[in-house]
This record gives sequence, C-alpha cells and structure tokens, in this order.
Amino acid sequence: MRKFSNPIVALITIGVVMIAFVVGLAALPTRAADHLDAPGLTSPGGDGRLDITDVYAFKSGSNTVLIMNVNPLTPTGGAGTFHLKASYEFLIDENGDAKPDTKAKIRFGKVKNGEQKVSLEIEGPNGEVEAEGMTGEDINIEGGGMLRADVFDDPFFFDLNAFLGVYPFCTAPDGTGVMTGDNFFTGFNVSGIVLEVPTALLLDDDGDNGDDDDDDDADASDTTIGVWARTVLKGKQIDRMGRPAINTVFIPSGSKNAFNAGKPQHDARDFSAFLGTFAGLLLPDILTIDTSSSAGFLNGRGLANDVIDAELQLITGNPAASDCVANDSAFQVSFPYLAPEN
Repeated sequence: MRKFSNPIVALITIGVVMIAFVVGLAALPTRAADHLDAPGLTSPGGDGRLDITDVYAFKSGSNTVLIMNVNPLTPTGGAGTFHLKASYEFLIDENGDAKPDTKAKIRFGKVKNGEQKVSLEIEGPNGEVEAEGMTGEDINIEGGGMLRADVFDDPFFFDLNAFLGVYPFCTAPDGTGVMTGDNFFTGFNVSGIVLEVPTALLLDDDGDNGDDDDDDDADASDTTIGVWARTVLKGKQIDRMGRPAINTVFIPSGSKNAFNAGKPQHDARDFSAFLGTFAGLLLPDILTIDTSSSAGFLNGRGLANDVIDAELQLITGNPAASDCVANDSAFQVSFPYLAPEN
C-alpha cells in the first residue's frame, strides 16, 4: 500500500510552489490561495457560493477539525450564502491511494428568516453519521463533534500588493515610516463550514490505515489522512481544493475548469504536463495531516499558520524573510475556531 508523502519532500515542494506562486501572481492580480481560481467560478455564469477559497485541517484534542471556506467577499450579515442545490463535501483518503474512503456531505435548504437548514451526512468504513440544524448555530453530532456553517472573517492573510511589486516587502505605505506589510484580506468575509469529528471516525477501522505490515509499532502512516474539499451541483463537480495555489499558479487558463472538475487519482495522468518535473511532488492535490500531531503547517494547515513567511524563508534561505504581515483575525480557541464576520 502506498504511503503518504514524506514531510521533507513536502517541505521542498512548498518551496517550489512558492517560487511559482510569486511569478504566477503577476498574471493573476485578483486571485490568491484558491479565491476565484477558474473562469467557471466567476461572472458571467459562475457562482461564488461554489468557489472554495481555502481548506484547513488540524488536530484539536482527540478530534480533527476540517474547514472549507467558500464565496469570497461574502457580505456582512449575508443570508443564503450557501447554494441550496449544491453539496459541499469533505473527502478523506485513509490509505494513501488518492481516493476518498470517507465522505462528509453538507447540504443547505432555502433561506427563511435569514437562515438555512443544514444537513450533514458522513459515510465511511467506520459507519454513518447524520446531523441537522440551522446556519449560524453550533450543531451537535451524535457520537461526538460539531458542525457550524456561517459567515466568518476570511482567515487568509498576506501582502498581495507586495507580491505584485507595487512596493517592496515590509514597506507598505502607512505614513509612519515603520517597516510594515499590508494584509490585503483585512475586512473580507467568507462563508465557512467548520466540521469537527472524532479522529477515529476518519482512520481505517483497524487502526493501521491500510498498512499491511506486521510491525505493530505505530508510525505516521497509521494516523495520517489525506483531505480535500469539493462543491457539487446537479451531479457535476464545480470546484475542488487540497493544497493552496495548485490550480491558481500551475494550471493554464484553458484547463482550470477541467482541473476543478478532476479527481485527485487522475491528477498525474491529466495534469503532469503543466507541472513538469514538479508533478511527482505536487500531485495529487491533497492536503495531508498526521492526525496525532498538532505541529501545524506543513502538517495539515492551521488557521494562524503563517504560510507566506514560511515559504519566503524557504525560497530565500533567509530565516528572517517575511512579508511583515501577521494574522490579524481574532481566531477562537475552541469551536468554531474561525473569527466572527466583519
């Protein structure tokens, strides 16, 4: 059985991604992470409610937290921000074959008094779980865990204008003369889905994640899962995301919709040509996390992880390299973790 990616390889990979990210942003001035990454998600014809902006996965005690943000520039107090005919899904690969073993599907009803009905269905080797409630409230999940769908502050933070060369890093014009950066995403909102479940629900039920070795000693492969999210409308996959910036940076405009409609197990076959020698490192587009570790990026992705600084330090070799932008969101220490809307 194939193991999940080596963390050291992943570290090198992220450095490569960042190099392409810096170059790629010059041609994509209105996009970042996975915001508005493909023509099929933008006007005319596209629907921002189906556009996945970021995916996060991190440990919280004996639980795993999965977050999918959609709908960039969600208005404050925005009601009906989830598509009532769409399915919002977290897909979990438990054995490293780039295919989903467990699926968590979230659906929404019509808007009534500023709220939508929310329904959750989780299906996998460890059984089925269901829950129902309303947007804007914490929904208890039988057997443990919680679900919330609401408008939140956009947690993504970095100095987009510095990346685009409007001014050098750490010199954003604020009139004070202090070396600083400017978070382009300050004040923006997203429609967020936060799902917290017992980690055991996401692991192979024999506890070895498909590892057929006779060695009883636990290792990272026993507790590592692959995570990605997707939106589906009328049976058609509209968007998907695991790692940030894969579609935004590497996939040319004529193939971006096809990438969003693709499946990770076919990524190497269908999109390797666009990534060249980096295809083996970057594909499939899946975010991996050792669920026994709370180390954060590169292990999964935490809300406050300064991905930009980490990647700048990698590609420059300077441990002090920074865009001088720190997280400015008031993240919560407990569920639902995301900061309230602006």
